[in-house]
Amino acid sequence: MTNEEFAKKMESIVEQQAQFASDIGQLKDVVARLANSSLERIEDVDERISALVDSQVRLTESQSHTDENLKNLISAVDRYFSDGRNCQSKG
Repeated sequence: MTNEEFAKKMESIVEQQAQFASDIGQLKDVVARLANSSLERIEDVDERISALVDSQVRLTESQSHTDENLKNLISAVDRYFSDGRNCQSKG
């Protein structure tokens, strides 16, 4: 291999190495953008899940109150009709 051929091969290798380094830099930028975007989305999903959990807890508490109020209403209605029947049968 002559000096000229060797120089051309070396120049080609250096150009390929430069292109490779450039491509790696671009890939790093893309990966960084994807990582940041993914992190933002994960944080958003975490916030939404927390809001759903809080909402579910409030709904469960509200349902418990509603159940208790309904039991009280049923008891009151049962007493009303039981007392009404008792009064009518006495009279």
